Amino acid sequence: MRFFSVEEASRLVPLLTKTFGRVRPWVERVQKLAEVLDGPEAPPDTPEVRSFREERDQLLERIRGELGPLQEMGLEIKGADGLVDFHARRGEEPVYLCWRYGEDAVAHWHDLKAGFSGRRPIDSPDDFEPTYLS
Repeated sequence: MRFFSVEEASRLVPLLTKTFGRVRPWVERVQKLAEVLDGPEAPPDTPEVRSFREERDQLLERIRGELGPLQEMGLEIKGADGLVDFHARRGEEPVYLCWRYGEDAVAHWHDLKAGFSGRRPIDSPDDFEPTYLS
């Protein structure tokens, strides 16, 4: 598992911003298609519906293609619309550094079980261990 320092995680923000800038419209379109295709009043199987399913599947594949390399780098994609966690250590405690689309830097962290709602501001980047691989 790869651990990130605050500085290393923040250096990835331009890449994340660019990647999620491309992906977010696709995610929105997939959500709209899902409402039509999987909603309580799902339409019957017609050529138009099959076209919608094909579009959805192609978009999902494009999203996976864009986000896969980020996951291979050791990032955890928590939301395809732009929510990312980085494994880190705060002293001896494993935690996540947390970034959300639109933020200029990685400036929050949370416990492994807390999730986004438990985000806290990073008071001092020195509270987090330097980067290493384990």
